[in-house]
Amino acid sequence: MVMVDRATWKDEISRQRQRLEADLVSRQIGIALSCIVFGFFLPFWAVFLTYLVVVGGEITQHRQMRAFETDPTPARRSAILATSTFCIAVYSLPALFIWLHPDPLVKFTGVLSLIGALLNVSVVRSTHLAMGILSGLPPALALLWLPMQYLFDPIINMNAALAATGVIVLVGYFISALVQNHRTQSNLVAAVTDATEASRAKSRFLSAMSHEVRTPLNAILGHSQLLREQTDSDAARDHAAAVESAARGMQMLVEDVIDLASVTEGQIRFQPVTAVIRPELDVVASMKLPMSGHVDPVITIEIAPEVPEFGRFDPVLLRKCLSHLSAIVLNEQPAGRPAEIDMRCALAPGRQDRLRVTIAGRAPARPAIKRDGTPAEESLALTLVHRIAEVIGARAAVLRAPDGSLVARIELPFVTVPDPPATGAEMVYGRLRALVVDDIATNRFVVVQMLRSLRIEADEVSGGSDALDRLATGEFDIVLLDMNMPDMDGEATFREIRSSGAEWHNIPVVALTADVVARQRDYYLSLGLNGFVSKPVDKRLLWAEILFAVPPPPPL
Repeated sequence: MVMVDRATWKDEISRQRQRLEADLVSRQIGIALSCIVFGFFLPFWAVFLTYLVVVGGEITQHRQMRAFETDPTPARRSAILATSTFCIAVYSLPALFIWLHPDPLVKFTGVLSLIGALLNVSVVRSTHLAMGILSGLPPALALLWLPMQYLFDPIINMNAALAATGVIVLVGYFISALVQNHRTQSNLVAAVTDATEASRAKSRFLSAMSHEVRTPLNAILGHSQLLREQTDSDAARDHAAAVESAARGMQMLVEDVIDLASVTEGQIRFQPVTAVIRPELDVVASMKLPMSGHVDPVITIEIAPEVPEFGRFDPVLLRKCLSHLSAIVLNEQPAGRPAEIDMRCALAPGRQDRLRVTIAGRAPARPAIKRDGTPAEESLALTLVHRIAEVIGARAAVLRAPDGSLVARIELPFVTVPDPPATGAEMVYGRLRALVVDDIATNRFVVVQMLRSLRIEADEVSGGSDALDRLATGEFDIVLLDMNMPDMDGEATFREIRSSGAEWHNIPVVALTADVVARQRDYYLSLGLNGFVSKPVDKRLLWAEILFAVPPPPPL
């Protein structure tokens, strides 16, 4: 805390010195003119001594501030504050003596000098708030003393009280202006600092991107030239494979930049759905990951027995994180032979609501250092993984073991989905009624039979208009809505339900669709749908979406 305060003091006093230097000429002209006016009514020696003390204090204060910037100690700061307060106090003294003059206009001149001192403090000395407050005390107290000395005079005590009230209001406004100026300057400095840091981060990003792009680009250009001159078919295939691998790396790099921009702008959101973990890991293992010096990597998947088959997580963002972490580990495996890594999935130790996926190479890693000297685990891909992990509430890390091997790990939220109860949904909900909306009779039949096997009452309609009519005449707890229907499609039907204004306008709606593309799934959920089940419909996935779309009532 002390170190933070000293750093803040150093910055503020440095900026305060610069502000005083910028105001030096106009301030000294004002002080000199004020002393000339004082000289008409006070002894010359007193006015000249006042001027010398004020100017000498300015010089001393400037040197103290310079010294504080190199050695920011509390004692030096106290000396700066004392010097500033003393200078303003000496400048305020002539006004008190001029107040003794019988001419009201002369008295008015003294009051103006005090108000000018407060104005200077609130504008020029507000960078370091403590300096502003302490420097403003002498002229504020002097102004307050002028009417206060008449409070006990029985003739003018009421006028003195009113004048004192006016001074208090003026001093209050001075304090408010001082604080606001200080806050405005602090906010401005913070904004400039943020802009400067953003500019530096942008420069670092562009520098890193230059290297990231040049690496696959160099491979593409080099192998393309060699391929054009190659006559041996086996060597030509090797060059073509290298070009393909580098092109995949370039593609992933472009996608990383787009995803990173989307995360930064808040366009990537956490969209958990009910899914099976094994197929998601298989998808990652079958991806064409960009690698340097490797052909046909081997990714072995191992899932611990305690991991449930079904769970709620974001499969799209999980695959994106795992693919990047796998590529990082693969690219550090020894070249010249197929890279082999293990992907282990288990529940986090002592946690039933967190899933941990660990990716490790089977051979000691070769050191991978970029040209700028930063380790490979600080790449753009890992930056993207960390940003996505923040979005989904996960923790990601890339660690290097003592033998030099690289281990990547991500731990993410994972909600276990219970199996349907043997006695049906009645044990969970009591009575539950569902409306199935699909234009294809076979699809409706399959879903309705699944619902009835779960002891859920089900009714069916073939279109959006019929669904609206049935909702208006019946009591339902959930709607299972096909999104691809002729005439009124699922999206239009959903919008009509929500905008109907009827008692059932907030009924939970789960999408039934063959659109399994991540972008389409995210779009449906962004509309406000309460769940998403892809076709062909799995009974356990359907039950899980119903369970999360319609929370069970609390037990009695």
